Amino acid sequence: MNINKYEEAALIAQEISFAFEDAFHDKEQRKLFYMFFHRYLLRVDPDGALPPYDAMILLWRTYPDEFAHMQQEMIDKGLIED
Repeated sequence: MNINKYEEAALIAQEISFAFEDAFHDKEQRKLFYMFFHRYLLRVDPDGALPPYDAMILLWRTYPDEFAHMQQEMIDKGLIED
């Protein structure tokens, strides 16, 4: 495993987690985050037992293309910055 790619994925997952926390008070943005979490993270954590950050890292390790797609969709929706 390339440590640089792991670090990049960890930073992206952290950015998403922080953005989720910051936007939690906004009902519409919260719904968008939940939509993405359900769409992507339930694939690797079907019981929803993991914190979103851990599930995102697992998604990246298991399905890196899906992780990148989730990130791009979140950028497109304005939830995180490019």
